[in-house]
Amino acid sequence: MKIHQLRVLIAIADAGSVRGAARALASSPAAVTQNIQQLEETVHMQLVVRTSSGVTLTACGQTLLAHARLVAAQMTRAHQAMDAMRGEPSGRLSIAVTAWVALTFLPEAVERFRARMPAIQLELFEGLLAIATPRLRDGSLDIYVGRQAPGATTTCDFNYQPLFATSRAIVARRGHPRAEARSLADLLDDDWLVALDPETEGQASYQMFARYGLPVPRSIHFLHSLTVALALLKRTDMVSIFPWPLVELCAARDGLCAIPLREELDDSTVGIIMRTGEPADAAARCFIECLLETIRDESWDRSPDIRRAMQSVEVLV
Repeated sequence: MKIHQLRVLIAIADAGSVRGAARALASSPAAVTQNIQQLEETVHMQLVVRTSSGVTLTACGQTLLAHARLVAAQMTRAHQAMDAMRGEPSGRLSIAVTAWVALTFLPEAVERFRARMPAIQLELFEGLLAIATPRLRDGSLDIYVGRQAPGATTTCDFNYQPLFATSRAIVARRGHPRAEARSLADLLDDDWLVALDPETEGQASYQMFARYGLPVPRSIHFLHSLTVALALLKRTDMVSIFPWPLVELCAARDGLCAIPLREELDDSTVGIIMRTGEPADAAARCFIECLLETIRDESWDRSPDIRRAMQSVEVLV
């Protein structure tokens, strides 16, 4: 297998068509087709299927794709490492950041990073587990600053450096019919919005009900965007689970409130998560250094928003 053939497989998977892959690779459809055929001959398996709506990958193609993404990402990092050794850092650093950290410490950390590595292009994602975890696995994400997945302490896939510990709360719009509820049992008939956890296929959200001997709510929906969550919470009777710093940041601005339940929810730990077995390149090390410096720099206390958000946070670094 050759690296350029693996890149063609990735491009086809991302574009969904030979022509789209050719455009992404600045190549021709004929060259893309030839490379895929050669790759199929090498592995003695069919990798793609052409349909009226485009191109899909076979089960064998999907399996090879996961490895292709890792190989391509590792090659990119190797080139970037050599550039850095020559004193010419370049390339892209891909980072996912959980919402409340993005709203507090990320801007200052990015400013520090840009001052030190202006040639590095940043790619930033919303740091939800369902978005970040698969990207970490396939190598398309370098750093995840966010919540550790349930059970992740037992896996060898990722390195984890804790940054913060905080509690969580059930949130709803101000004026919600059950805004003054005192028990989870009072909320079982509501529509719930929860972040999908790919490690447990969304089951982690249900555990807090079982802990108190309660059935699962009748209606649970999964979200992949804070913007979508806020829009729905503000204008419907849905409820959700937020870390307390996000409650502090959104309560006044977005008309939300924390429902004062008797039950305690699990604490949430936020940290820096990266793949194991791979050396962090110069750009990744620099960003982590800038983020840690920002957190440890007590000048953030001068910002009312950050100070309010950090009232419920234990800093672990």
